[in-house]
Amino acid sequence: MNKKLIVYSIFLFAILIGCVKENEIVTEQPLVELIAPAPCDILRFGEAFRFLVKVSDNTGLGNIKMDVHNNFGQHLHGDHEICNMDEPKDAVNPYFNEWILELPTQNQEYTLDTLLFIPDTTNFDTGDYHFHIYITDNEGYQTFTTVDVKIL
Repeated sequence: MNKKLIVYSIFLFAILIGCVKENEIVTEQPLVELIAPAPCDILRFGEAFRFLVKVSDNTGLGNIKMDVHNNFGQHLHGDHEICNMDEPKDAVNPYFNEWILELPTQNQEYTLDTLLFIPDTTNFDTGDYHFHIYITDNEGYQTFTTVDVKIL
């Protein structure tokens, strides 16, 4: 009798496990295609520059964060095209800025085409800079890309 109960219990357990639907966990990062600025572009203080990027994600978009910071020490951020850089130098008054924009969360693809402005000042150091772009989807997964530019 105990053998029948054990076999019956195992059979019932197998049926119940087979009926439970597993949640599919999607861990795909968003995709980003940076069109402008292009690698090695020259940006200028006191002028706007075109920022054009195409983003996509299989579940929906979240936000985009961009930042500009100096690359006077010629450091790298992942795999990207490296430009002809100035000689390494110490930063005296480097320019830094960041922009954060919400993306339409219901969209799986979006093209952002806007102008970003670099303030006009003679106080900031000119030279090599990195332009970072971080894309976060509506589930919190993130990817980033980097482009090297000069700001004069």
